[in-house]
Amino acid sequence: MSDVATVLPVPGAGRPQEDPWAEVLGGLEMDAVFCSTGRFSEPWGIEMPALPGVLMFHLLLDGRAVVEVEGGRHDLGPGDLVLVPHGAGHRITGAGDDPATGLWDVDRTVVADRYERLRIDGGGRPATLVCGAVGFTDPGVGRLLASLPAVLRAPDAVESDEDGGAGPDGGWLRAVVAAIDHEVRHPRPGTDVVTARLADVLLVHVVRRWLEAEEPASGWIAALRDPALGPVLRAVHAEPRRPWTLASLAAVARLSRSAFAERFACTVGEPPMTYVAGDDAARLLREPDASVERVARQVGYDSVPGFHRAFVRRHGVTPGAWRAAGPARTLAEVLER
Repeated sequence: MSDVATVLPVPGAGRPQEDPWAEVLGGLEMDAVFCSTGRFSEPWGIEMPALPGVLMFHLLLDGRAVVEVEGGRHDLGPGDLVLVPHGAGHRITGAGDDPATGLWDVDRTVVADRYERLRIDGGGRPATLVCGAVGFTDPGVGRLLASLPAVLRAPDAVESDEDGGAGPDGGWLRAVVAAIDHEVRHPRPGTDVVTARLADVLLVHVVRRWLEAEEPASGWIAALRDPALGPVLRAVHAEPRRPWTLASLAAVARLSRSAFAERFACTVGEPPMTYVAGDDAARLLREPDASVERVARQVGYDSVPGFHRAFVRRHGVTPGAWRAAGPARTLAEVLER
């Protein structure tokens, strides 16, 4: 994925500002934990375990399916894509009342370390799915995922506009879905890599559409859109090891220290230096032999519970889960932890 950012003018400011979503979406380069293709026939169902800090997705290529997450039901048709950004446990079935089998009890063929083919043959209506669980190493992505709803659904991957033609993104999205479908039906050397990369494109599209549609008044997304605070967030993210101070952050925002501190706290929900400490914590937790207690002390917390609450609020996962997910590269490793 390109790291090049589009430069746009900021209304009322005398300097250009990077596209606020370029770096966020660029940070969504995914470290694939697990990807599978499934051929099922009704009745069928899979009980997905909770995977804190991991985004899970399901792309239905043909047939029908129902995804149930945190009490909500989402009916899928061909081309529909559902994301479970917070890694919540959930069920996916051919019909809502179909029995669900635990993931590890499903008949499977291991193709590679990160790629499997699943089968459930109930003898009825068939369905084909691409499913995956992906992790991220960038702590900034944790903040984005924590800002997302429990479920993101993209029924527009094959959507038509009012005139019956392709919607604004419909043409190339249809091509991506068709390419995934072809890879699944006609596996070749490298199919697992190609399928994962194409799924990557679809996931970034879904998140981009949500970012374009949402306009929260406060929180991390609102701060990223802010012409003064956005450059600060990007600077902290780009140079996490720099010894940031309130004065240096205010200089990036081009505000006085008091005005900057008040604006940051009101928008983000925490003081600027607490925010900086949170980025330090995410980096330190990934170092060898790190402990949650030691990192909490290093970034200035007097108690582990206080550090725990602040870390979850920031990154969407517990400090322990963030640390444990670092070197894991397969779904089995994630579940074992």
